[in-house]
Amino acid sequence: MYQLICRTCHKPVDDRSATACPQDGGILNVVYASPEIPVDPALPGIWRYAAHLPLDDSAHIVSLGEGGTPLLRSAHLGAAQGLDNLYFKNDSLNPTGSYKDRISSVGISQLVEQGKDTWVSTSSGNAGASTAAYGVRAGVQGYLFTLERAPRAKIGQIIAYGPTLRSVRGLGYDPAVEDATWANCAQLCQSRGWMMTITACSFSPLAMEGAKTIAYEICESLGSVPPDAVYVPVGGGGLLTMIHKGFQEWRDAGYIDRVPRMVSVQALGCDAVTQAWDKGSSMQALDDCTSMVSGIILTNPPDGELVLEALRDSNGWAVSVTDDATYQAQEELASQEGLFVEPAAAVTWGAIKADRQSGRLMSDDVVVALLTGVGFKDSAAVQRMTEHVDLPLIEASEILTVDQSTPG
Repeated sequence: MYQLICRTCHKPVDDRSATACPQDGGILNVVYASPEIPVDPALPGIWRYAAHLPLDDSAHIVSLGEGGTPLLRSAHLGAAQGLDNLYFKNDSLNPTGSYKDRISSVGISQLVEQGKDTWVSTSSGNAGASTAAYGVRAGVQGYLFTLERAPRAKIGQIIAYGPTLRSVRGLGYDPAVEDATWANCAQLCQSRGWMMTITACSFSPLAMEGAKTIAYEICESLGSVPPDAVYVPVGGGGLLTMIHKGFQEWRDAGYIDRVPRMVSVQALGCDAVTQAWDKGSSMQALDDCTSMVSGIILTNPPDGELVLEALRDSNGWAVSVTDDATYQAQEELASQEGLFVEPAAAVTWGAIKADRQSGRLMSDDVVVALLTGVGFKDSAAVQRMTEHVDLPLIEASEILTVDQSTPG
């Protein structure tokens, strides 16, 4: 049992299809009747936590086996930086290659439960691919409006699932275009009885509940002692907001005694949340975006204020990472941890390394870096990471002469 409650006026909203409070336009929060979070291993994927996910009937579950991703202790990078307890939550191992599958499973399940037959979303790639895949699974159609600068590899994955796809000029680096795109998507859905599945609390409060299961899984892996700090990539801001909520719910259920410090990680050059945090001010849209780290570049994060609230509540902080440092982090994760992730995921390791070197993190801190998407998502980044490596051509007879110390 659950209710939609306005975060501003705190009044309940009975309409399950509502994307905002009808009274004041406030962002909606999902509140459950009981703080207990029983686990049902008979249900698929993240639905083992069905008691704390917004669906009335488990018969409507649409799942591809999302969730249950590993929390891996660092093999080499942590020791190199003097971090004794560094972990990577590898959510790139979800069915379509990113954490978005957790959100899509809840969102498309809700679409089915509400009797709708079409979804509408915006995405730079990961959310679009995920929603399209789950839409196919449910047998519903969809419309995706993507960024003008979205990587072709991500677009190719979306095309394979077959939704109607359009690229919007200016989306991703023009705040006026972002606002107009979201408003028009909402109007389209309202007029045609479709469901908006944009992955932000501001637009899809029910679907976003799926992301909080990341916190549940981290806590189950570590036991009764939560991490000291959790680093989360921030684009629109909904992911960090929901992971923070997940830790709050796990604490309220009595399984842990505190919430870890949440750390917002953005790309320098498109970091409205970091700028607001550093100034101690409210969110202000940026005029432009100069970063090329696909997946976390938005000039006006729709859930930015919720991120700031989560940082204050958890005694966390915000940090930004340059594109060059992000690409270096991506290479280090692959070559030293065996973790092949996209730049938007590697940004968390770049931030942890910087914070350790500045003294912000202590050697005995338990630190979790969330890795959000697989490396194949951004083919340009893969090319950049590997193009300098020579591939020698040899004869078969030369194989026995290769020395193990030979570079490459």
